Amino acid sequence: TAAGRFQPLFLTRLRRRFPQARIELVTEAWPGKNTVDYLAEPPGSGRNFVEKVLAQKPDLILSEFVNDASLRESPDETRARYERIRGAFRDIGAEWILLTPHYVKPDWMGLERQRDIDDDPRPYVRFLREFARNNQIALADASRRYGRLWRQGIPYLTLMENGINHPNLAGHQILADSLLALFPGDCP
Repeated sequence: TAAGRFQPLFLTRLRRRFPQARIELVTEAWPGKNTVDYLAEPPGSGRNFVEKVLAQKPDLILSEFVNDASLRESPDETRARYERIRGAFRDIGAEWILLTPHYVKPDWMGLERQRDIDDDPRPYVRFLREFARNNQIALADASRRYGRLWRQGIPYLTLMENGINHPNLAGHQILADSLLALFPGDCP
């Protein structure tokens, strides 16, 4: 978004926490797309999963696919796709962190309000939590943090740049905070 993204916010804080580490951030993003789209891209395209992600042989992969939350498919289809991704990451020796997505427009989530919403109702988020737990994959639960904003008197839509689905800088900070919580140590 114009306000910034969680990736550089997270990177800055991670480098501060681990100043001796050599950390390079590469972001692969495709606006409005999801994991189905990435995995369907043929070789030679600008978004081919094998060429753009796997061939780079990253040590750590962070993935956040808010657009997977809107897919209307069976849990078995989602699980099969994520198992395929998990297998590909294991084959190259990469660690994986799943990041649950931020909240979006209430009616897209089946919500009628922005209060009393601690638990994200989206089946996709429940799937990510279960998949991470069952496969010993790290989970940064940004969704849980978004769900508690109402307890601080913050309507979560105030953290959307467009009032619908694109976080502003404060919203991206919640995603970065969720990731940083997985890393031990104190930030100076």
